Amino acid sequence: MIPLLSWDSGWSQSQIRVTRGSCIKPIGRIVSSQKSRQFCKGEQINIINETLVICYSNQNFLRLQPGNYRTNSLCDPRQVKTAQRCTLLTKEGCPNRKGPGEGTENAPKIIQPYGKMLVDNRPSISWSAVPGANSYIVRLKSYHVNWIKLVNDTTLLYPLEEEELHYGNAIKFIVIAKKDNSYISEDTLLVHLLPERKIEPIKQVVQQLKSLDLPPDEVFVDLDAVYMSEGLLNETIEFLKAQVAAGSQNPTLYRILGDRYAQAWLPQQSVSAYTKAVELAAVQGKTDEEAIAKERLELLNSVLNNFHNQLPTRIKPDQ
Repeated sequence: MIPLLSWDSGWSQSQIRVTRGSCIKPIGRIVSSQKSRQFCKGEQINIINETLVICYSNQNFLRLQPGNYRTNSLCDPRQVKTAQRCTLLTKEGCPNRKGPGEGTENAPKIIQPYGKMLVDNRPSISWSAVPGANSYIVRLKSYHVNWIKLVNDTTLLYPLEEEELHYGNAIKFIVIAKKDNSYISEDTLLVHLLPERKIEPIKQVVQQLKSLDLPPDEVFVDLDAVYMSEGLLNETIEFLKAQVAAGSQNPTLYRILGDRYAQAWLPQQSVSAYTKAVELAAVQGKTDEEAIAKERLELLNSVLNNFHNQLPTRIKPDQ
């Protein structure tokens, strides 16, 4: 029997028939007006009015017109964009990507912005500390925007006195480590600020979800899918970190945070998040979630061990 979900803008008129236990693992959410429900694989949806559908399984959201739809085709996990599959764990679609830590020894590895796509036109910047460095030069270069700052910390909020970044443009971040008047090393990050035509639909969906007053342990999955529809690692990681700071004990949240750190090529943060996910899932008896997080943690540790084993063990003496 295929579960049938009929939907319209009036909640009192909506009819949902789902076989018992058939929606333990939702693959998406359907939102109409100020009402919403999660749905699972195998359901057939009859939509009466234009409706928002958010897919967890392929990190996408859709505005559907009236008609009949099958959730399997709407939220096909094979439709995830290649750029969103590129992680420390898979490396799919990552041409010429360096290994974890490769080429960054004793360099101020740029941590934030996370990922390659942004919606914030005044992003914060952070990087790893360099032993021996007592200051850093931060330079930002973009269309019509070009500035340099000298800082003594490893974090820089976007300077209020500087012009905000222009939507749709590429931005180059450069961080140079210094010791007194000598340069030690540097790191560079190139990201893109989405055009407004792509940012506006995301903002609208985020506002719509927040207006529903959903339980915190549900909404993070929805917002993650919306942000990741355009590969917005910076937005979803910041949101997930905020839930952690608020005291969330949801192992799925930590596992997804581990996934996003892996996509941002931040192995230490990813290992920490997966480890916490395993611990919480074990305590709460969530065996399925524990197995997923444990598998990814073991795979990531294997990747890191293989990388470290390939590092040179001897240094060739000077001739």
